[in-house]
Amino acid sequence: MVRFFGFFSLPPLVFPVLVLVAYVQILMSVETDRETIYDKVSIKSGDGERQRWCGVESIGELEFDELDRTWRYPAQCTEFHKFDAASARKVIAGHDIFFLGNSVSRRLLYATAHILGGKNATYNHSPFATEIVQDVGSHSIFEVGVNSTGHCSAQYSCASNAFEIQPSAWNISDTAFAMFNCANKSDWLTSRQNKNSVLSLGFLFTATPVLRVVDRFLELWASLDEQSFPTSALDNYDVLVVQVLVLDLNEEKYFEGIIRSLNALVQRREALGRRLRVVLWGSPHNFATLLDAATVGALLKNALWSRVKEAGIMVLDVTSSTAQASDLMLGQHQQGNLHHFMDFTRLMIADNLINTLAQIL
Repeated sequence: MVRFFGFFSLPPLVFPVLVLVAYVQILMSVETDRETIYDKVSIKSGDGERQRWCGVESIGELEFDELDRTWRYPAQCTEFHKFDAASARKVIAGHDIFFLGNSVSRRLLYATAHILGGKNATYNHSPFATEIVQDVGSHSIFEVGVNSTGHCSAQYSCASNAFEIQPSAWNISDTAFAMFNCANKSDWLTSRQNKNSVLSLGFLFTATPVLRVVDRFLELWASLDEQSFPTSALDNYDVLVVQVLVLDLNEEKYFEGIIRSLNALVQRREALGRRLRVVLWGSPHNFATLLDAATVGALLKNALWSRVKEAGIMVLDVTSSTAQASDLMLGQHQQGNLHHFMDFTRLMIADNLINTLAQIL
């Protein structure tokens, strides 16, 4: 007999069995907690399939410090970090990024350029400005170049009448849509050489609501013929960043078309031997809807995120983090604007995006 804690006796074989069972239960508990906390995700990348405990969703899961007025990635997510200009350029070097969305996406483009620029970033120098990160209002389609020193160029477009078109894209005709393309493929290269850029950031304005316009534009791009497709942005950028802004639960009806068109575009580029990486990001906090972050987050998780990830499309979920930043009065909106974040949240999302791109580029 074996004396156990001086209270009772056990047969010799029972005690080792109990210890083994307890050990297995502990391991199972740890594994379950780990799966719950880290949400293990398989990530498709150029060098095969990788698995990380901190998956793509974790990029948008942030911790906020009200005292230091900052944000950080969870300590266990060691592969995610805040980028400086040098490390950000290393990730994006050799790639061009196209943003599709409303003015919040345009401001994300300029926040990304700000991180890439570092000390040479193009700042908002107005003495009356409440923000440092640049933003230049626009319509329709444009691109900017970031040169080797970090300077961001002025907007340029080779598209016809690019600054006059008002894209009511859910009704846009094929003829009007053709005006968003360049005359020929060489125009893209010429414009970039003129800007002396090492990378290009492009933008197409969708207006608000966003999702129905995104659905329509992706549908039109996917349906372009062999002559028109090479002159479009979707054949001249290798990264597509698509904004998902949910203002109404009925907008779920656009998800199926968005997924179908993205799948078609990814497959088309693969057939041409030029891979297209896609990031869907959203839904950014705003005051234009009565929906709370939990409701929007659940809709996206159940109806969109899981479906696009099956197609190898990356997801950056900022639904909770942008709402948290606003609730804590760290990430404020522009005065009188329902959608526009100020510098804190703009740079936060831009850094989240670069971390997302680091997984796939």
